[in-house]
Amino acid sequence: MSTLSDPNVTDEQTAEAAELNEHLVSALKRAGRITTPEVGAAFRATPRHLFVPDIGLAEAYKDDYQPTDRDGDGQLLSSVSAPWLVAEMLNYLHPLPGHSVLEIGSGGYNAALLHHLVGDGGAVTSIDIDPVVTERARRCLKAAGLEDAVRILTADGAHGVPDAAPYDRIEVTVQAAAIEQTWLDQLASDGVLVVPLRVRGLGRLVALTPDGEGHWSGGGWLPCGFVAMRGEAASSTQVHTLTPGARVRVDGAQPLNLEALVRSLDTTGAPVWSGVEVDASERTRPVVDLWVATVLDAYGTLLVDPKQSVLRALPGGTPLTWNADFSAAAYVTMRPAEGKNGRYEYGVVVHGEDHALGEALVEGLREWDRDHRGRPGPVLHVYSQGTDPAAMAPGRRLERPGAPMVLTWPRA
Repeated sequence: MSTLSDPNVTDEQTAEAAELNEHLVSALKRAGRITTPEVGAAFRATPRHLFVPDIGLAEAYKDDYQPTDRDGDGQLLSSVSAPWLVAEMLNYLHPLPGHSVLEIGSGGYNAALLHHLVGDGGAVTSIDIDPVVTERARRCLKAAGLEDAVRILTADGAHGVPDAAPYDRIEVTVQAAAIEQTWLDQLASDGVLVVPLRVRGLGRLVALTPDGEGHWSGGGWLPCGFVAMRGEAASSTQVHTLTPGARVRVDGAQPLNLEALVRSLDTTGAPVWSGVEVDASERTRPVVDLWVATVLDAYGTLLVDPKQSVLRALPGGTPLTWNADFSAAAYVTMRPAEGKNGRYEYGVVVHGEDHALGEALVEGLREWDRDHRGRPGPVLHVYSQGTDPAAMAPGRRLERPGAPMVLTWPRA
């Protein structure tokens, strides 16, 4: 199988790559992922196959991520992100000609797009902790004729790159567990910081802007998955096996009695229905998951293989909670609304005798329906380290290292 990185590539293959790239750009525009002529032009000018040279052309231009390195256990260490997600991140970031941009997490492809967007009058610095990743990024950028257009550094991105600060834009392209104070310190006073953030174990894309001295705020909340950040800012998210076919994902700061939780879920579950009905086209699950993660003190994500487990968790994971002694557990589920095609009702499955646990979770679903459904999502407030908690916005304090974070849901 030949690729365009081969030395004797044909004109026909070059033309095929350009056609595949144009099809990709057109599909991203139809899907609402590419929303500006500038981003479309950057994609057209950036041959993706040069950044995934070990696969065929058709595969290189699929709208999917491409793994580039794994550890001995098969764990993904680096990848080139799916084009739809790259485009969405650029929408959040909105880089402009002349901007100075810091990319934390290298791969080459996104850095090349950034260069086309900021132009020769701008600057792109890309940093990664893994020398294998940075060397690969350099090779790919050279193949694209951009070896002098992007500065590639090998170091822990948690510290940023202070020598070129402040940056108009900072884009984190690895899953982060926290907002590092150094990123905030290196952001311009009118800058934008885009981060795929783990919020109580949920991967969400957020964009932050300065909002006064020592205060940044923003949102976005697009569900996303990235390779986890390594080094000092490594993620604390943990995944534990409960029973065959069932696991729980929790933030590392969340106390968990695994044995007691397993015993609770081993009891027969009883459904409690909320009366909250939604249409499938509303795509409410990501926002409901985030809402439940905000209102619950005890929170995890239940992940189930329906071929191995009788637990009625939702595909992709569902919010899970438990009481103080782990003698009862409850998780969110759904069922088709009777006689209403394409509509579903939210409910809760309760295991154990603490029925108040299930009722509280059901009431949380009703509160979302009553006060937040169809309205702007939450606001993430980030503060400089050392800020007095009394000066912070009310809401869910996200306990983790780095800059203090509070998640607040505005009311009408």
